[in-house]
Amino acid sequence: MATGDRLFDPQPGKYFSRDDDHVARIIEVLGRIPPEIVFSWNKSTKFFSRPGALLRLSRLFPRSLPGILADRHGWTPREAAAFAAFLLPALHYEPERRASAAQSLRHAWIAAP
Repeated sequence: MATGDRLFDPQPGKYFSRDDDHVARIIEVLGRIPPEIVFSWNKSTKFFSRPGALLRLSRLFPRSLPGILADRHGWTPREAAAFAAFLLPALHYEPERRASAAQSLRHAWIAAP
């Protein structure tokens, strides 16, 4: 919503589905999904091999959220870093580490005048 674009905009390919690409794009920005999270998902074997590697996509292109904001949307490094500091805690894979809505509302990026 901050940019008008989707952060993870999946596209199907010749050898992989849109869902495969969606999972890959999430991993590229947020990092490897912890195995205990991957294998707690009932559809994990549809996307991952036993060690947690993606089945149909082997080449990932890790990117940082601030880099995406700067490259795609022309944000300054300071703007991009401040927004990433707000958004990334809400995207943690582990629910117990994920920022709640109340915590996010208290973040400096929202609360700043």
